[in-house]
Amino acid sequence: MNIDYALCQALSKLGGIKRALILYDIACQYSKKFHSHIQASPYLDLPSSLKIQWGIGLFHVHDDQDECNSCYSPNFIVGAGQVDREILETLWSSLNEISGSTHAIICTLPRDIG
Repeated sequence: MNIDYALCQALSKLGGIKRALILYDIACQYSKKFHSHIQASPYLDLPSSLKIQWGIGLFHVHDDQDECNSCYSPNFIVGAGQVDREILETLWSSLNEISGSTHAIICTLPRDIG
C-alpha cells in the first residue's frame, strides 16, 4: 500500500501529462494488481486520462523471465530512450571498500574516562 500511495501522489502532480513510464524492478508482477489496488482504496486516485506504461530497468530485466524482457525492457518501449537508473546498485561492490569510513563512533556513557 505504501508504494501505491507514493506512486499515486507522484502521478497526480504531472499536470496534464497523458502518458507515464514507470520503471520498477518488479513491474511485471506489481502492475498486474496496481489498478485493482487503486479502485479498492478510498485514499488512492489517478488522473483518468493518464496511461501508464510499465517497464523494468535494464539492470534487472535480464534476470526476469524471457517473456518479460520483450514486454518490459526499455529497449522495446517506444519513446523510453536509454536510461541507467541503477547507478548505485552497480557501485555497491566498489563502495563496500570504503563503507568502514562511514561508521559512527558512539559513546555509551557520558562520563569522564581518566
